[in-house]
Amino acid sequence: MPSGSARGSPRRRPPATDVVRPDPVITCIDCGGRAHLITPPTGDPEHPASDEWEPGDIATYRCEDCLDRWDLVVDDDDDT
Repeated sequence: MPSGSARGSPRRRPPATDVVRPDPVITCIDCGGRAHLITPPTGDPEHPASDEWEPGDIATYRCEDCLDRWDLVVDDDDDT
């Protein structure tokens, strides 16, 4: 039986070729202030302490000046 096909075997994610990381600080679209990343990466459900971001994850920012919140979708084009 091929590896990983047995019942109850953990499913493994293919290894990432590039690490996706959203910027820790962005410019607030409303006021031009500094908006800081306030959410940790989702990470691998089997390893919740992972600091890896995946395309499709939501990165939440909060502006230090106007306190607006920004929820942005991480994609493959973010800084690697």
